[in-house]
Amino acid sequence: MEEKRGVDGAPERSHAGEKNMNAEAEEEEEEEQEAGPPRPPAEEEEAPDVGPVMPPSKKRKALEFEDQYLKQLPTAQMYERSYMHRDTVTHVMVTPSDFIITASVDGCLKFWKKQQEGIEFVKLYRAHVGAVDDLACSCDGYLLASLSRDKTVKVYDVLNFDMIVMIRTPFVPGCVQWIFKRGEARARLAISDFNSGDIYVYDARSGSSEPIHVHKVHRFPVTAMRYNAPFDTVISTDQKGFLEYWDGTSYEAPSAPTVSFTMKLDTNLFDLAKAKTVAHCIEVDKSGLKFVTVSKDRRIRVFKFKTGKLMRAYDESLEAAHELQRSGHEAFVLEDIDFGRRLAVEKEIATAETAPPPNAVFDESGNFLLYPSLLGIKGVNL
Repeated sequence: MEEKRGVDGAPERSHAGEKNMNAEAEEEEEEEQEAGPPRPPAEEEEAPDVGPVMPPSKKRKALEFEDQYLKQLPTAQMYERSYMHRDTVTHVMVTPSDFIITASVDGCLKFWKKQQEGIEFVKLYRAHVGAVDDLACSCDGYLLASLSRDKTVKVYDVLNFDMIVMIRTPFVPGCVQWIFKRGEARARLAISDFNSGDIYVYDARSGSSEPIHVHKVHRFPVTAMRYNAPFDTVISTDQKGFLEYWDGTSYEAPSAPTVSFTMKLDTNLFDLAKAKTVAHCIEVDKSGLKFVTVSKDRRIRVFKFKTGKLMRAYDESLEAAHELQRSGHEAFVLEDIDFGRRLAVEKEIATAETAPPPNAVFDESGNFLLYPSLLGIKGVNL
């Protein structure tokens, strides 16, 4: 047979032969590339190595019977009645014995009794020459204490709405708190010194003006105290933001099983000091497992009592209010005129000397926290 030749006289190759040669060349190249360690599986190769994997987001627990709890919270569009003081009201307190105590800048103290509908006025006391600076009720609701910068602390029998003891202190009192459990013989009353970190403990039932103990747990003046009755522990804070726990009976630092930590470094109790702010309010829920602080930086911090860990933090500063207003969220945005008016009122309250600082309270179940804000009274599901 005659061999086919190309234009240049070279023998012409068939297409099948070219394909075979190309396939052999590709196989040789693949063998060269596959030399070395075996390739990882295709699935591992697809997953890029971009650093640590973010933990999955925790699913928030739903509160059972939430609607029933919400129905128990008071709601009203306007005031139905007015119960007046002649001057600015500084304190409103509800006792476990169903009395409401109100105090004002002019030193007046009013007792009100809760009724099936509304409240009934009971008695008026012109308790102090100056303003009522602090008010405290015992955990059983039977004893009440009020203090003023006039160096007097007065004790009242709530059920009989009668003043039973007056304690004259050699120091200017700052805060007051009852630190005894229900049924104890001694009605211990803790009074802090306005100008130092000392806390003086008195036996109110004895009628003596001599303290039974002087507690020196703080280096700076105390700004707030609250007694956690279920755990017989006092929570106090000072002007530098240091939070302290101390036993209401032995005055020592609590240990297990009251708390589950041995060192404060394992807790968030230094958060206020780190933020360089001061708490002017401490409240404990009914179970004693949670407490809340309200500080000058307008942040509400909720702590777990046993661990000392921060549970929630809510920013109600004016900067946060501006951001919320700019965000355009339908539920929280006000008209510009209304927002400006409220902002001016908040600034005026912050600079007024007679205006009491805001506080936060738990509801009866301990599941909800109520506190004032620029928008109104907020109720938060914890």
